[in-house]
Amino acid sequence: MYKKSIFWFRQDIRIQDNTWLFEAVHNSEEVLPIFIFDENITPKFGWLTDQKFWFLREALEYASEDLKNIWGEKIIVFSGKPEDIIPSLVHEYKIECVFTNTSYGTYWKKRDETVAEKIKHLWCKFESHKDFLLVEPHEVEQRKVFTPFYKLWQKVEFEFHELELKKFTQLKTTQQTQAKDFVDTPKHPYFTMKFGQERFKNHIKKSYNQDRNDLWIDGISRLSPYHRHWVFSIRQIYNKAKYTSESFVSELAWREFWHHIFYNFPNTKQEEFLEKYRDIKWSNDEYLFQKWCDGETWYPIVDAAMKQLNSTNWMHGRARMVVASFLTKDLHIDWRLWEQYFASKLLDYDEAINLWNWQWSASVWADPKPLRIFNPILQSQKFDAKATYIKKYIPELENQELKSIHDPLENKLWYIRTIVDHREETKIAREIYKASYTKNTID
Repeated sequence: MYKKSIFWFRQDIRIQDNTWLFEAVHNSEEVLPIFIFDENITPKFGWLTDQKFWFLREALEYASEDLKNIWGEKIIVFSGKPEDIIPSLVHEYKIECVFTNTSYGTYWKKRDETVAEKIKHLWCKFESHKDFLLVEPHEVEQRKVFTPFYKLWQKVEFEFHELELKKFTQLKTTQQTQAKDFVDTPKHPYFTMKFGQERFKNHIKKSYNQDRNDLWIDGISRLSPYHRHWVFSIRQIYNKAKYTSESFVSELAWREFWHHIFYNFPNTKQEEFLEKYRDIKWSNDEYLFQKWCDGETWYPIVDAAMKQLNSTNWMHGRARMVVASFLTKDLHIDWRLWEQYFASKLLDYDEAINLWNWQWSASVWADPKPLRIFNPILQSQKFDAKATYIKKYIPELENQELKSIHDPLENKLWYIRTIVDHREETKIAREIYKASYTKNTID
């Protein structure tokens, strides 16, 4: 039993069913709950735009209210470098143990090792535990393709508990919130904690597999921003999905697969997973890239998706694949550029998931289908047949004929001209990928 401990909230902003918070409470006389806006991350990844900051702020306030009902106090929020802040708190309050849930990825592992080493010299322990993943990388054999991984993943016995906190004593501190502009950040207009609670309760549906690709209906959970900061635990979501949708469970496994890949192959963060495609000659045309970012490619399905991202900080999963394929196969722009753009916009940005999804879309991943090219015209016709999704984000098209909206090459729209011809760019993409493949197989 420790006299005084810290619980460090990270990507687990919730009170209920929080594994190592539970351990901290049950193994300490007093606990100081903290969250740190890590200055090492914020400038590097640029992920705290105003709307993102507001989402994180509300998630923290929501968790703090839950905590206050138990402790009578809230989470103490800091801004700075964890490797400086935590040792300072350990020294000032004579902390004996820092509890936190395990983080993955190159930076996070190194950060935790640095913190642990610093507080070790202050006679303080650093304890972390699995909470973010159902299956950790060391619990299954390494696999580079999803299907073999999924079969192994399904064989692991998951923990199905949901942990309830007892009443306990919070360590009193004179520290105040130090995160700048924490209170005055503007509210996000779409994603709120109330919205997340409703989606968790009602939108993990049996019809998920049937509806998830249709852009025009409300067929997916929209829970990904809440997944990112685990407003709900992975166990809560899995326990709900396993009785509802096998396809939804498969998506949870995909998420874990990407984290395992990130853990086992950290070098591919900045280079293509497939060596044969590490010499692709990307054009990286700045004008075309900006047109893509602004939703002005004049392929309505692509532009609607980008406008959805820019206005809501979120994008439908099918739309993500369409815009990613278009950027790499039609505009021939490096996947790293748009990975960075999505990192700056997405509320649900998760480095591991974003990196590997984009590599998959760029066909530089270990995909059974070597060169996957999405035709924006066919994607539009198939997944937004009545252009409901497109018209929502491009209202100028409200009175246009459907054939013109779906196929702007054959049926010119009155106010636009497509910046590239998909038919021609597809041929060029095949040659670009073939050249890289030939070079690396000969070498």
